[in-house]
Amino acid sequence: MFDGHEGSLRGWGQLYASVTGKTVGGWLVNSWSDGEPYLRAQQHWFDKGEDKFYHAYFNFDIRSLNLNGEDTDIEPKRVAFIRKMTEKWEDEWTKEQES
Repeated sequence: MFDGHEGSLRGWGQLYASVTGKTVGGWLVNSWSDGEPYLRAQQHWFDKGEDKFYHAYFNFDIRSLNLNGEDTDIEPKRVAFIRKMTEKWEDEWTKEQES
């Protein structure tokens, strides 16, 4: 799991890679802020192949992650933050895989 912040924006992410570990499928991310811009905590699936964000939630009864449609109303500042963080985290992950 990765975490990061930029200004008041905070987040964590979990990378999901292919079975071979060669390609990134997507990220489960949670992002929020502790100041301006005020963003409440939200969880998303960031699909790298489609380059889209989906609402994500856990169903603890059956231990599964569920997607509930594309989030077409996601805040632009949240999108920019998530993209920046996941790019940074992927670079870190790639370096770990190479060593």
